[in-house]
Amino acid sequence: MSDARTRKIEARLKEIVGDEVASLSDPRLKGLVTVTGVRVSPNLSHATVFYSLLAGGDPEEAREGLQSAAGRIQAAVGSQTRLKRTPRLRFEPDPTVERATRIQRALREVSGEDGDGNGAQQ
Repeated sequence: MSDARTRKIEARLKEIVGDEVASLSDPRLKGLVTVTGVRVSPNLSHATVFYSLLAGGDPEEAREGLQSAAGRIQAAVGSQTRLKRTPRLRFEPDPTVERATRIQRALREVSGEDGDGNGAQQ
């Protein structure tokens, strides 16, 4: 399958899954859950949905809530796409968000050291 077609399918899945996640009312999904990306396997049998969680929700509880709704979300994907086979959905926290948070924290620590006189002298 071509990369262009794969990216098109991933973008469509991201849109559908994002809409479905926004309509969920599971109590485990505290805070704002945002679908940040989707990666499909080459044969389209599996799709990994990456999400970020804002406003202090528990990432593991969110994953459980999303995974429990996977059947409903997968049914929506099947009804809104013309794929021969609907990919099986797996939800994972977006590692990019965590990495960005760590980098931001490190930058704040470095600038805080320089700002209070305990860091490098100029």
